[in-house]
Amino acid sequence: MMNLVELQKEIKEIEPTIDFLHEVCGCGQFAEITQTSDGFFLGRAHNDIGFNAFLGKPSDIAMKRTREFLEQLSPEANKLACKLLERFDIPLLDVVT
Repeated sequence: MMNLVELQKEIKEIEPTIDFLHEVCGCGQFAEITQTSDGFFLGRAHNDIGFNAFLGKPSDIAMKRTREFLEQLSPEANKLACKLLERFDIPLLDVVT
């Protein structure tokens, strides 16, 4: 079974190396991201104590790139990435179809 570190390694091999999927999976420019109650995303920079970066909501283009990224992942990595997307209430139908 694939773990988060293996998933992050596989995702980092996909270009571009900074995108929404990278942030959700913890290997982007932020230490972590969170979702507000109204569906927007905030990022916490490394060495910061708060979620001070407003990321907004994923655009249609970001969802299209995420679909393309998922297609490049191994089946195990794809499954784990989809679980992480579900954690943030990202409709998988928007991503997978």
